[in-house]
Amino acid sequence: MQKIPVLLDIHTHSVSSGHGTCDTISDMARTAAARSLQILGISDHGPRTAGSGGCSYFRNLLLAERKRFGISLLYGVELNILNEKGEVDLEDSLIRSLDYGLISMHHPVFQSGTASFNTTACINAMKHPGVCFLGHPDDSRFPLDYERLLAACPKYGVYPEINNASLMPAAYRTNGFQNSMEILSLCKKQKLPVLLSSDSHGREHVGDMKFIFPLLEACAFPAELVINCNPALLYRIITKKPDADVLPGLSVKDPATS
Repeated sequence: MQKIPVLLDIHTHSVSSGHGTCDTISDMARTAAARSLQILGISDHGPRTAGSGGCSYFRNLLLAERKRFGISLLYGVELNILNEKGEVDLEDSLIRSLDYGLISMHHPVFQSGTASFNTTACINAMKHPGVCFLGHPDDSRFPLDYERLLAACPKYGVYPEINNASLMPAAYRTNGFQNSMEILSLCKKQKLPVLLSSDSHGREHVGDMKFIFPLLEACAFPAELVINCNPALLYRIITKKPDADVLPGLSVKDPATS
């Protein structure tokens, strides 16, 4: 299988996510440029994650630079799913003002239940405006009904993530390999695009997808269903305009796209 070109990485975290990293957005953009990415997305944790930025941080992103070191920057949020109703930790108007949202389950913010309970929570969270991606749905500590979950994704314009951090030898999430393979197999059957993500906390792993590639090869996953090698597809997804003709490399808030 030919190696899939990774042109973008949009699940990354700066110092504003806490978790011990001290790398700024500029630090991460500099690294992304050195690794030949075209687009870097900063998706810091929502306010319910300990040590993360509050609502004022996400409001201030509206004023942040759109190009650094030749890299196009997108600004999103990794939202915490709070309960079965799918409530998340930012208000809809603020989510909508950002470029995209990922929804994820984290301990201790979300109290995991049965696969049916957790799947209902995810599907309800997909309904929030601006939510485009389902973050690390591969953790058996939060069991999910993948067939039901992935069947709901096209209805809400939300796409699953394959998370490199879940596949690392020291990963704290459980059964990442087996669950990611199941997700990829179902997405291939359904022709549902997936987002590859480093989930890098700081600059160290920006653009790093090396643990994902063997899975893509093992299930012969088609490159045309990988969002990371198609910036135009990414922009169609995050603008919720499936037929939009958006030039690759331009940020969503760039005047040239308005």
